[in-house]
Amino acid sequence: MAPEVSAKSPFIMCGPETQARLFASGLAEGPFPEHYEPAESPVKNSLSPQQTNPMLVNFAGQTLAPAGSERFPFIGTTYRVCEHWQSGIMTRNSPWLNEVMPNMFVEISTSLAGQRGIKNGDRVAVSTVRGEIRAIACVTERIKPMRISGQLVEIVGMPWHWGYQGMSKGDSANVLTSSVGDANTSIPEYKVFLCNIRRVV
Repeated sequence: MAPEVSAKSPFIMCGPETQARLFASGLAEGPFPEHYEPAESPVKNSLSPQQTNPMLVNFAGQTLAPAGSERFPFIGTTYRVCEHWQSGIMTRNSPWLNEVMPNMFVEISTSLAGQRGIKNGDRVAVSTVRGEIRAIACVTERIKPMRISGQLVEIVGMPWHWGYQGMSKGDSANVLTSSVGDANTSIPEYKVFLCNIRRVV
């Protein structure tokens, strides 16, 4: 296939096939792709009797919240913010970055704020089966609940830059995330976990 044609295809650089493979050797859990839910999920796997990848790497041998946990009913996720695009060590020690982004915060939807009696700027506690952090609530239209298996599931989002050292200290989101890794690459699954949130005085 000509490069100008193959470059526009969804799969490229797959060896002699040049497009894609149904069978892939060398994977830890292959040979066929299968859908697994994350290590912590608000729902049961509707596509397979196997809830999570049986070959997940659990680095710390830690306890995980069960699927559909009532104690931790919300999806937690972590991300960067533009002001803290580098590592926490770099960003927490830059005075001008600390000025524009001074505190650890968590973003929640207006609907979750209403359920929990949380107002923008309130102090909140976010907890998982692994621990709890304190932060400032940011009530926003930017985050909205998702409909999963017929139920609305709220999302709690937070940056991962804060820590116990630096000019701008704050609780670390890493206290909440699970230390599990992809079966093939061991890349940590920090983008989804189950959590709860409450207003604190």
